[in-house]
Amino acid sequence: DMLIKKQDCTMDIDIKKTKEYYQTHSLCDCPCCRNYYAQVKQRFQLVDELLSDFGVSIECPDELGSVELQDEIQYILASYTVCGKILELDKYEIDINDGGLFLNIVIGDYYIPNEQKTDYFVVTIYNINLPWVLNEPFPTSVPYKNSFFNKIKSLFSKK
Repeated sequence: DMLIKKQDCTMDIDIKKTKEYYQTHSLCDCPCCRNYYAQVKQRFQLVDELLSDFGVSIECPDELGSVELQDEIQYILASYTVCGKILELDKYEIDINDGGLFLNIVIGDYYIPNEQKTDYFVVTIYNINLPWVLNEPFPTSVPYKNSFFNKIKSLFSKK
């Protein structure tokens, strides 16, 4: 185990177990996810270094939330599992300018769907936009009125 401190946030990380997790966990095979895996490591070197410090493989997120735009995919969030626990503070937030984008990264003690059986915490990157690079048709995008944001908005609007 290794203690890592980022500002006021102290984390106890099992890097070996985290690396093993990333060698065995399964990836989604949908086009949007494969588009992300294909280019994220080359595009975001600072984020890749940050995740590597935790034993996390940037090409293997546990959870990706995406929306198809005109000719690119907006990845609203990309969440990664880290084996270990946060000892001090329950959340750490950092903004990084990387790959031409302003990214918000949150390290927190919350649940995401994953294959982890022991203590873990989550690193989530917000606001990644990536071009379509796969040699296959762009996924047909849903008309804006049916988009994810409007579904969420409709849940909270008065009937």
